[in-house]
Amino acid sequence: MSRKAKSGGRIAGRGRRRESGVSTRSGGTERDRDQQLQQQCDRLLERFVGRDPDGRVVCQFGSHAETEFVDGSRLLCMLSPKVHKLQGVCVGDRVWTERGATDKERIIQGRAPRRNELRRRRGEDDRTGHVIAANIDLMAITTALREPPLRTGALDRYLVLASALGFEAMIVLTKLDQSPPEEPGWEALIPYRELGVPIVATSSASGQGLDELRSALFGRVSVFAGHSGVGKSSLCRALGLDEAPEIGEMSRSGGRVRGRHKTSVARLLELPGGGRVVDTPGVRSIGLVDLSRADAPVHFPEFANWARECSYRDCLHLEEDGCAVRLAAQSGALAKSRYSSYSRLMATLVE
Repeated sequence: MSRKAKSGGRIAGRGRRRESGVSTRSGGTERDRDQQLQQQCDRLLERFVGRDPDGRVVCQFGSHAETEFVDGSRLLCMLSPKVHKLQGVCVGDRVWTERGATDKERIIQGRAPRRNELRRRRGEDDRTGHVIAANIDLMAITTALREPPLRTGALDRYLVLASALGFEAMIVLTKLDQSPPEEPGWEALIPYRELGVPIVATSSASGQGLDELRSALFGRVSVFAGHSGVGKSSLCRALGLDEAPEIGEMSRSGGRVRGRHKTSVARLLELPGGGRVVDTPGVRSIGLVDLSRADAPVHFPEFANWARECSYRDCLHLEEDGCAVRLAAQSGALAKSRYSSYSRLMATLVE
């Protein structure tokens, strides 16, 4: 079974992950600490049983979070000390708020369980990362065919990431006006069409395909992923996604102030016509966390057609004798580009 980066029905204490059974300086084990944290989080949310969250975090900065309410209004809310310490919040979190000192002030008193989490790694050695967004429905993997050339390895890595995190995935082609029918990149997309991955071809210059893309994004929380130069910024502008204000420009009452707390953090932008898009800097640093070599094959679903014929039940489809998956790639029955991406991915994963 794959290990998806989500907290399910449990309240994750600030998204921390620990190895159980490890002794701490203060005595006890990490498992004991996790259990205590879980109990504290459960007690924190007992008061909200049977009550739907009234807000969604649009942008988070320190002990404050810009929050959108069910009536469409937005306020810069303060996190209660307990929420700040025990849970923390990020873009996309659904939260419960209560009145502050005045009618124009709200305090976040609890965070609802997350369906999934998007994490950014701080470096190659960071195996857990930190949560930058939650409750995402769709990853729109953005790529061009010619400028820059299509990189199937990057597509495959993003598809694995989406699958591991429990997101739906689609491929968004940009610069369609610069991609003639004879462009080799079209043929490279065949394996993805056979897998059933939705593909939308767009042109920010001509507007081609934008209505189809808007329809795919409607009613969902989406995140665009792709390498530099593929046209994500132009595409977002064509969709009507304006740059969000700096967090310092939003006061607690929703009015404008200037020159405070400016930062380049993740934001939840509203898509004209319906839907939301997570705008996060440094998407390239979003890495695969908590994915082991044993779990990786499930994220290449076409392997299942041959894996049942492998000589070993726990075959990793690399150098094992009698591996039907490797033989299928060698014969061309399985796309060689996909198998190459799998092999490179496996080389980066721990046991």
